[in-house]
Amino acid sequence: MPKQKSELSITKRVLLDYIKFRSNNGFTFYESNEYIANALDLTTGSAKVFVNDLIRDGYLYKETDKQGRRILSLTDKEHKPLFEDMRNIDKKVLKLERDGALNENKYLQEQLIYTEGRVNNLVSEKADLILTNEELTRKVKELEERIVKLENRTTKLENIFYKNGISQEKLEEIIQENEKKD
Repeated sequence: MPKQKSELSITKRVLLDYIKFRSNNGFTFYESNEYIANALDLTTGSAKVFVNDLIRDGYLYKETDKQGRRILSLTDKEHKPLFEDMRNIDKKVLKLERDGALNENKYLQEQLIYTEGRVNNLVSEKADLILTNEELTRKVKELEERIVKLENRTTKLENIFYKNGISQEKLEEIIQENEKKD
């Protein structure tokens, strides 16, 4: 075996096999480092390092399409493949994506139930506040009416006292005497 083929780590060889498998039949390999990491059980940082190493070592060629997406393609530099069939890796990624979507859906349903409950509580509180506000408005109106009646009655009583010869000073004395008794 030539020395170049044995210099590649197993992970780098798996990555090259994966790109070869995904780009067979003229398909373009657009996947991100995060996608590669999920497919091969790597961290995103490790996937990035492996891709950059393979580009630097001449196993991969990187270009950008008109939409700004990264395209990875194999060069003619040979390597010894680890696997001939990579179909299960795509199934694994799809399963991970499905599981993630199901978990997110479950979380969002729980949040919806919580939010609906909170909305119902706020609607109930608003209804209570509206009733309380209406009651207070009604009571204030009643008190204002009573005050107007009392002011009218007080004015009438003062006029009666004044007509009967009681001065304002004498009326104040009577009021103060009655307040002391209470």
